[in-house]
Amino acid sequence: MTVGAKGRSRGDDDGTVLLLIIGLVTIAALLVGVVTDVSALYLERRELVAAVDGAALAGAQAVDEESVYLDGLPLSGPVPLDKVAAEQAAREYLADAGVLGPKTDVTITASTTTVTVALTSRFDLPVASTVTAGSSGAAPVSASATARTAVIP
Repeated sequence: MTVGAKGRSRGDDDGTVLLLIIGLVTIAALLVGVVTDVSALYLERRELVAAVDGAALAGAQAVDEESVYLDGLPLSGPVPLDKVAAEQAAREYLADAGVLGPKTDVTITASTTTVTVALTSRFDLPVASTVTAGSSGAAPVSASATARTAVIP
């Protein structure tokens, strides 16, 4: 043990700063990983919300043409919707948007006036799925939207 100029021993705290730096670097790396995963999850949800909004709007444009041509437009209220064509238009929009996949569940319901699209997906988090090396690094992401046909005043 060496004694410094002021009478203190210098050998007692060797490596303390190194442990502190290692701890801070570890915490910083964990924070970067969490921020990366949360940001990726947020962007994935925004993509799904945009896709279901567009799909619901595409479905709501599938007017029941036969009913309109035979009976004309209603004097007031919503324009009638072709349920089958609305569901098909919404599904095609989702396929074109590229959000359908093996980890995606889609529910499309259409009535005579509205189309509702609900989408749930398992999103693999970039950092957590790499660190855990498996499916435990995935999070569910869901979005839904409802669109209504035009209303005649």
